[in-house]
Amino acid sequence: MFKVTEDRRFTHDVKVMVPTDGGHSEESFKAEFRVVDIDNLGDTASLEGQQETLRRVVVSMSELVDDEKNEMPYSDELRDRLIRVPYVRSALLQTYLRAITKTRAGN
Repeated sequence: MFKVTEDRRFTHDVKVMVPTDGGHSEESFKAEFRVVDIDNLGDTASLEGQQETLRRVVVSMSELVDDEKNEMPYSDELRDRLIRVPYVRSALLQTYLRAITKTRAGN
């Protein structure tokens, strides 16, 4: 049975490949996303469209720390700051799109 919900949300780990000298290191945090219908998803191909889409779908983020490893509370300002970081924006968008388009094996 499929449950029809007006405000479907889910939380996933977001794996971010952070550039380092000579390569990358994988860091992660949790993000809660809101599922939006296709008419409200927006243009995920353009930079502006990606930013707008993420502002619509990211509800919250957790497991974020500053340079001194102090926990950083979620805010829309922090979300927007992280969306402007290319590798974070890419990781958030990929995580969301994979989550909403995954199908069962064999389909």
